[in-house]
Amino acid sequence: MSRVKIRHLPITDLARICVLPYGLQRHALKQVKGSGQGPNYNPTRSQFPGIVNRQPGVFASERDTWQIVEKHIKAASRSGEEQDLNLPVARQLYDYCVAESVQAVELDGFPISFSVGPKLLCWSPALFLYSDRMTVPFLDLRRSRRLHREARRCIYSLQHHALRVNNPDYQDVTFEIFQFEPNKGRSIRALPEDNCWLFSYEQLEQMITQTQNLWFDVLVNREEEARRTGTGKKGDLL
Repeated sequence: MSRVKIRHLPITDLARICVLPYGLQRHALKQVKGSGQGPNYNPTRSQFPGIVNRQPGVFASERDTWQIVEKHIKAASRSGEEQDLNLPVARQLYDYCVAESVQAVELDGFPISFSVGPKLLCWSPALFLYSDRMTVPFLDLRRSRRLHREARRCIYSLQHHALRVNNPDYQDVTFEIFQFEPNKGRSIRALPEDNCWLFSYEQLEQMITQTQNLWFDVLVNREEEARRTGTGKKGDLL
């Protein structure tokens, strides 16, 4: 058999599944779709700095109007379907930052690594400055298979060990996850860390290594099934 090049498990799926009992993980991993060319949230992610008015320094410049941001989202979208997927969540995040007077500044990347799998970057690249707090955001843009409570705890834990543990300058920073309801307008919810009990690094290491190994096994089995049945497409696992 030729060597299978592994497609990395998206961090949202990794967080959702690694906290499940071991007996349920393989089934959940089988539900994770292969990489496709369908609509995705890349336009929102690529235009994140403009949506939140992220600045390179501490002095905020004038925020672009929504019409300007909307134009960039449309230009970054590959289809009308992708445009319709992205515009509601981008608008919700834009309006939230305006309403809460959020100042967004650049945040360095502090990826965290484990025995198996790639380094993980567990936030959107910005530090949100409110009038009374500093937070690091994570965007959970999906309509379904979003981060449940224990999955959010996993994300907060990853953020904590990646950022606060070894960086004294960020000891007072907290984390928040932004979810978007599966309604037409994709209503936004900011879910703060709120001093939840965090997993230790050792617990994360065990959970993530176990899930990544299962994921590799699922991908290999997919490859074998595709070759046996002739139903696979070139590049499915990449």
